[in-house]
Amino acid sequence: MAYYRAPAAKSAPRTSKDELLVAVGWHAFVNWPQKIGERATAVPLATKDEARETNDLSDGQEVEILAWRPFASGGLSYQIRRLSDGNEFWVRALYLRKLRDAPRPV
Repeated sequence: MAYYRAPAAKSAPRTSKDELLVAVGWHAFVNWPQKIGERATAVPLATKDEARETNDLSDGQEVEILAWRPFASGGLSYQIRRLSDGNEFWVRALYLRKLRDAPRPV
């Protein structure tokens, strides 16, 4: 008897080597440094349906990872909870980092 063997599923490639990979429950920090002398802008966020949303997140704020979406448009996304007030947002992995302070340019 012959069995049908489905082709192996391929994982989506990471869009950037700078994307943070962390587990649910871990803590991370917002990665959104602002240039001196320029008007401050909001961190690009998206809701579950990818609609843009305003926010007051700033660089270096500590957040907890609540959930993740590996195939979200634009790359890996995390649902985060800001520790200071409990507000929740969806943010791309690109806008998170492991350390509180931004790495210094080389």
